[in-house]
Amino acid sequence: MPRRITGWITRGFELLIVACLTLMGILVFGNVVLRYAFNTGIAVSEELSRLLFVWLIFMGAVLASAQRIHIGFDTLLHVVGPRVRRLLLLFTGLLLLAGCVIFIVGGWRQTQINLANSYPVLGISYAWLYGVGLVFGVALLFPVCSNLLRAWRGEEGELTEDLGAQIEAEARRVAAEADAEPRP
Repeated sequence: MPRRITGWITRGFELLIVACLTLMGILVFGNVVLRYAFNTGIAVSEELSRLLFVWLIFMGAVLASAQRIHIGFDTLLHVVGPRVRRLLLLFTGLLLLAGCVIFIVGGWRQTQINLANSYPVLGISYAWLYGVGLVFGVALLFPVCSNLLRAWRGEEGELTEDLGAQIEAEARRVAAEADAEPRP
């Protein structure tokens, strides 16, 4: 995918995560204040916050995977040679693809099963809760396939770089850009 489209998608996920966090914070804080100060509350706060939290977690996992900052165990990759590293990356990528398929199939089935069930206060279908598995599985396919393609091409160095090295490289790039800008 072109970097521009990938950037828009990433930015969209980031904005959705921020919106979820903001709405959750407002709902929970408002509910606490209303309960303690006025002995009342926002009826939908608990259910909506829980639903937003589930969506936030799954969207965050897709975003972390796409940016290759998800928690990983890569000690073995640094010890083995390039050929074995490439095979391990391909193997784990295929396992992740299988996991995506499980999420897609399971999310679809759970969404169908729960279409008729609804939240007591919100009144919306529980399919909104279980549909996140389907969305997660489909969305995760893209970064997983991208990483698989990189491993297939032998570009595993980029995949196995640790987060510290990525942060240092980004800091050097930003510093170089700042030095290159003309000063008034």
